[in-house]
Amino acid sequence: GKREREREMITMNTRVAVVTGANKGIGFFIALQLGLSGLFTHVVLACRDAERGAAALADLQQRVAAPTSYSCVPLELGNAKSHSQFAQQMKEDFGKVDVLVNNAAMAYKNADPTPFTEQCAPTLNINYRGTVDFTEKILPLVRLGNDPRIVNVASMSGHLRQLRSDGLRKKITSPTLTIQELNKLVDKYETDVKEGTHATSGWGNSNYGLSKLAVIAATKVWARENPTVCINSCCPGYRRTDMTSQAAGAGDPSEGAQNAV
Repeated sequence: GKREREREMITMNTRVAVVTGANKGIGFFIALQLGLSGLFTHVVLACRDAERGAAALADLQQRVAAPTSYSCVPLELGNAKSHSQFAQQMKEDFGKVDVLVNNAAMAYKNADPTPFTEQCAPTLNINYRGTVDFTEKILPLVRLGNDPRIVNVASMSGHLRQLRSDGLRKKITSPTLTIQELNKLVDKYETDVKEGTHATSGWGNSNYGLSKLAVIAATKVWARENPTVCINSCCPGYRRTDMTSQAAGAGDPSEGAQNAV
């Protein structure tokens, strides 16, 4: 009884944000800006790399004063077991999640020798399937949040124009689309890529672009199915990060983070 009441008090007086891929690049600056906003008591860095996560944590703790506290919790996006363990830990630690920022993603470099067909599954497994499974596991906690929000960091490359087929465009933008149907569309893309028929089937020619288009489509489905949660996707723009190989012409990642925040 007493313990439960204490937990209820904690839940009422705390506001918790979770940022995936927060150990560097845009994710780091999202976590920093959320901390500096003064709207959160806890910001959780969900990181795959424990060493980088610890370094980011130390850096953020130096930059952001109380009452905001940071913690780093392991998350391997694309690993369903890791998603479940993370959700369970949030439930035990906070009983809810007020804000989820899905920032973690991967992209192959242009110079990467891995063949296009072999780049397909890893890109989809992390950027789309991983993000979907993780979000669906965290959503019940977000629904318990105070002014709950989910922000999916997408990309300009996720534009609808990449689909050459009207039929595919109609399906992916259908106002009644479900996550199950979207999963099937993504599976079909992967099969077509493996068989070398994706171009003639009317798909685009970018695994990363398709993964982000699917994330944008999933955002719309979740927003429709969860009217009590504010769910958006955003584009951080072309920024100097490891993903863009610190491109000289790219903008500052802290500015990219502002779009999400």
